[in-house]
Amino acid sequence: MGIIADLHCHSTASDGVDRPARVVERAKAAGLKVLALTDHDSVDGVPEARAKGNELGVEVLTGAELTCYIGKQELNVLAYGIDENSPALVDHCTKFVQARTDRARKIGERLAECGAPLDMDAVVASCDGGVVGRPHIAKALVAAGHVESYQQAFDLYLANGKPGDVPKMMVDPQFIIDVIHEANGLAVLAHPGLWDQFDMLPDLKKMGMDGVEVWHSCHSQADSLRLLDIADRYGLMKTGGSDCHGALGDRKEILGQWGLDTSAWLRVKERLDAR
Repeated sequence: MGIIADLHCHSTASDGVDRPARVVERAKAAGLKVLALTDHDSVDGVPEARAKGNELGVEVLTGAELTCYIGKQELNVLAYGIDENSPALVDHCTKFVQARTDRARKIGERLAECGAPLDMDAVVASCDGGVVGRPHIAKALVAAGHVESYQQAFDLYLANGKPGDVPKMMVDPQFIIDVIHEANGLAVLAHPGLWDQFDMLPDLKKMGMDGVEVWHSCHSQADSLRLLDIADRYGLMKTGGSDCHGALGDRKEILGQWGLDTSAWLRVKERLDAR
């Protein structure tokens, strides 16, 4: 049975290539019935996406991808079905967006010290109100001629352990899970196979984590099978998505290539409806 729901994608409201409405148009073209817009630490793109979804017959699930840490280990938590006007959520996202802008400028300072200066005012402005992140800086590095490709920007300057590795605002998972629940949403650990976070799931379940992203573009079949077993043992909701940011440089268009078939989506919908 084919994929009908992609519950992990990004737009220009964070570090995606396309505006929210365009993401929904691409979802329709890919044959999706359901799309969750999960921009980093932002719900700003949801109203535009929802309006386009109503027009095209694509159900747009309110979402976000919120960042937190256990020690120095970053975790991403997907929030589904949230009230985007929740005061706690809005306050957190506002603070986090400012912190990400401050972080981008710090990265710019480090790049200048390495002989790869950028006009960071222009980089921030290029986000068009979205959340500035490393992909925007990578694009600027290519445009300035400091690197030949998007991937090289990360390999030389922006990946973990490189000069542009500046931590985001440090928030713990319990705080993020509580913010999501206060916004009447469900909290799901994103792509644990990407960063080998399988063993964190029992403790995260105790904190109130509702689910885990089983199917993801960076998960191997072995990762997904392992996560299916963990989800069954701990009663976690099983979700999936492409984590598509749109085609950019070396990055391909993958919307709708990972996600949920009809039966898996209906099980997620049951949990959402039971909130």
